[in-house]
Amino acid sequence: MKLHHIAIWTFRLEELKEFYVRFFGGKSNEKYINPKKGFESYFVSFGEGTDLELMSRTNVQNTPIEENRVGLTHFAFTFPSQEEVLRFTEQMRSEGYTIAGEPRTSGDGYFESVVLDPDGNRIECVYREITGGGKGEGKTETAIGAETEVGQEAEARPNTETESIHSVTLDTERLLLRPFEEKDAEAFFACCQNPNLGNNAGWSPHRTLDESRRILHSTFINQEDIWAMILKETQQLIGSVGIIPDPKRENPQVRMLGYWLDETYWGKGYMTESVQGVLKYGFEKLKLSLITATCYPHNKRSQKVLKKNGFIYEGTLHQAELTYNGNIYDHQCYYLPGISQPTPEDYEKILYVWETSVRHTHDFLTEEDIQFYKPLMQEHYLPVVELFVIRNANGKIAAFMGLSDELIEMLFVHPDEQGKGYGKRLIEYARDKKQMDKVDVNEQNEKALQFYLHLGFQIIGRDETDSMGKPFPILHLQLPEANPGNRN
Repeated sequence: MKLHHIAIWTFRLEELKEFYVRFFGGKSNEKYINPKKGFESYFVSFGEGTDLELMSRTNVQNTPIEENRVGLTHFAFTFPSQEEVLRFTEQMRSEGYTIAGEPRTSGDGYFESVVLDPDGNRIECVYREITGGGKGEGKTETAIGAETEVGQEAEARPNTETESIHSVTLDTERLLLRPFEEKDAEAFFACCQNPNLGNNAGWSPHRTLDESRRILHSTFINQEDIWAMILKETQQLIGSVGIIPDPKRENPQVRMLGYWLDETYWGKGYMTESVQGVLKYGFEKLKLSLITATCYPHNKRSQKVLKKNGFIYEGTLHQAELTYNGNIYDHQCYYLPGISQPTPEDYEKILYVWETSVRHTHDFLTEEDIQFYKPLMQEHYLPVVELFVIRNANGKIAAFMGLSDELIEMLFVHPDEQGKGYGKRLIEYARDKKQMDKVDVNEQNEKALQFYLHLGFQIIGRDETDSMGKPFPILHLQLPEANPGNRN
């Protein structure tokens, strides 16, 4: 077994690539770009030995590199003589690079110096005359004890002793969502060589199986909450779906949804089905407050998937991305807030949202009216309905909804949170998850009435007074019976 490559995170991707190409004779491949993850990388090869993968991603942490720590501490390049080690060390010094270890002979017989690359990674420049091996025969070393003889071909093989970072598997009606594995490489290549897929997702169509293997290892295998989409009926890999940290947001309770699907399976509802499974996992298991997504304006299929799953259009980020082929595209941005059930400790906060919202929208009520309804709300109405809330980025309740067995009894959004799609999100949740299609609204609350009519509700009845006999007419609304449709 040979060491195939070593990978390094960097904020200076281009500078680091030029460093290893210029000073160590490396040869770089074409840059790989995954704009959805904010990920870019180069593979730099040195003859037929171990490759070096240079990787950059927008959410990588900038932590100091220290010598005395657990993990990878350095790697080494061999030189043909002591003189070459000395010459190279002085060249690095004159170029302004840090010499972390002056030339010396180590206890195990290596003549070596230590140079820091632009990111501070330690590079040993070594020469050792090995008995029976001839001058210049060397090894690439890592702190984890793996060794590869320079000049021999390295093979990419799975590490059967390494467990994946996240082994969660999700199950839907027709799909199994599981972590990617080495055995997926050929099916992965078969999907990703299609230009119709890559152009919609923003990455170059794969040209070789080896390229797919590298991308599979660097971007999919052993990555948290990124799943292979497996068709249960045939056990075939047909796509991928995942939720990763959103590079545009710093809230750790926000994840960004990404997905792709083999063209053969477009239009059959598989993507919508897989997204529904991932959303359930994200909100119920990870307790996320928000899930976001972006897509190109021309990617109508992706927009349809997002809208079908209740995502709210947030706006357009203009000139957001330079793609691999030189095109500059806008991003259409969507978000989906999480819905949860409150705890008993939340009731005071819910009552506060109710009162604040009522004072903002119910201008037909007097102060006496508000004080009349407030204890009824607290003691009689809230305890008998099934409550659902949406929290904002700070964890505060932004909106809530109460359901009875038959209808949406109440829905209120804090004035500071209005216009963000929370009301629509709650209504769609009641309709799709709870099969609720009826709601009552004060006739004098014109803003609320227009909101429901805009969502498709129709007036089916009217009472002259409310349930307490007060002279506030109540309109009864209902959604028309939905037409059965095909999966999308």
